[in-house]
Amino acid sequence: MICFGCWLEILPVAAAAAIVSVLLAYAYCTRHYGHWAALGVPHTKPTPLLGHFAGPTLGRESGTVTVDTLYRRFVGHRYFGVYQLRHPMLVLRDPVLVHSVLATEFASFHDRVMNRTSFEHDGLFNSLVNLRGDRWKAVRAKLSPTFTVAKLKAMFASLHVCTGQLVDKLLLLTSDGQGIINVSDISSKFTIDTIGRCAFGINCNTLFDSNTEYQRAGQAVFTPTLKSSVLNFMRLIDLGWLVDLLRLRNMPDLVYEFYSNLFQDTMELRKSEKEDRNDFISILIKLRNDEKKNNSQVELFAEDVLASNAFIFFAAGFETTASTMSYCLYELALNQDIQVELRKQIEHTLNENKGIITYDMIKDMKYLDMVLNETLRMHPPGPGLLRVCTKKFKIPDSDITLDIGMKVLIPTYSLHHDPVYYPNPEVFDPLRFTEDNKALRPNGTFLPFGDGPRICIGLRFALMEAKTGLAEIISKFEILPCNDTKIPIKLNPRSILLTPKEPICLLFKRIK
Repeated sequence: MICFGCWLEILPVAAAAAIVSVLLAYAYCTRHYGHWAALGVPHTKPTPLLGHFAGPTLGRESGTVTVDTLYRRFVGHRYFGVYQLRHPMLVLRDPVLVHSVLATEFASFHDRVMNRTSFEHDGLFNSLVNLRGDRWKAVRAKLSPTFTVAKLKAMFASLHVCTGQLVDKLLLLTSDGQGIINVSDISSKFTIDTIGRCAFGINCNTLFDSNTEYQRAGQAVFTPTLKSSVLNFMRLIDLGWLVDLLRLRNMPDLVYEFYSNLFQDTMELRKSEKEDRNDFISILIKLRNDEKKNNSQVELFAEDVLASNAFIFFAAGFETTASTMSYCLYELALNQDIQVELRKQIEHTLNENKGIITYDMIKDMKYLDMVLNETLRMHPPGPGLLRVCTKKFKIPDSDITLDIGMKVLIPTYSLHHDPVYYPNPEVFDPLRFTEDNKALRPNGTFLPFGDGPRICIGLRFALMEAKTGLAEIISKFEILPCNDTKIPIKLNPRSILLTPKEPICLLFKRIK
């Protein structure tokens, strides 16, 4: 038994140790918090450890809202500083700087992530989104021909099959002449089926089978979980090495198993086919075969790179396009005059083409293009673009030099809602995207797909898919808000995308 006198001797030591521990922890959490003050960059006081992202980290608000609040606070500044938990990150407000980072000074900002630390055991990591430097450049150059006009036209017949199935499903759901449609769900199923057929040559049948593996695996990629939140937190407080040590992966196991099996099965099936389908998987196979045939010293298309790019095209492609279609239908439901005008153009164009939608017809629908662009302005699929400084960069007309490794955030959502570039930004107005009005805005103010060399490689496919699906819907249904429509839409605070907290539901009425 320890005597009372011994306790009196131990307590001061324990108290001192506790105080030292607290001070060391505080110093660790706030170690970099003097960075922006030292450089004279405008910023607000951060919260220890959580920096300026306490709300998103704790699930209280979307990161988009957090950044947008700060963006509005620093009106008149070209940039401002934030702390992404422990580390400094520069947020750009000036479109000239934005365009420099994405395009003209791309050599100094060519990467999205610094390294693979914390993703060593993620078999789907090596996609175009995450590849860096010369390897990214080489793979991008090889994959770019996937989306030429000729190849998109070749895919259009498959897309037409999917739009036909979409209409059939909507007719089934409105058998009494009208029905409340969960457009978040129906758009997601349509885009899964489209990408499956156009890029992989498979019939997913998601529109008519709500329990397919394709939808379960696809949704699991973007559904935030406690595990993914914890792992992201560990990365941001410099414990990424521990994630690798414990062999942890961000997404559920079913995602890795599904996409790995999907890729392998599709590759095996293609070996027995004599005719070249000329789709995304065929291009991946050809790239790998050419590399082997030429005995290339540098292996660009190893198995993990092929699987990763197949995965990112499938998963990211369906979610972002589905989101855009959902938001577009939502805005058209709230703006009946715009919906009526759009329907007039679609019907006029259909009448001139004997009721058949073609690639060229979709491309030439100017008002549909304006409506979709306005949707992408108000609801960009990715609310921000992240770049890493890869070569020291001095910000023009300042004394500030960004060091290698510094993160730069381009707040797409905030730029799209800045009244300087878009007066009354909360008003849905497709006329912002007439040729004359577009010419009045500077580069760096409309970035739904990014810009510069790392602009989204699949943007033309995504636009073709969204426009075709929307044209079919608007020509056959009147879209209206209903009691289940949430106005305004609230964002899911845990999603990295601009995802609604609740599904978007609208009333569809058949047009006789």
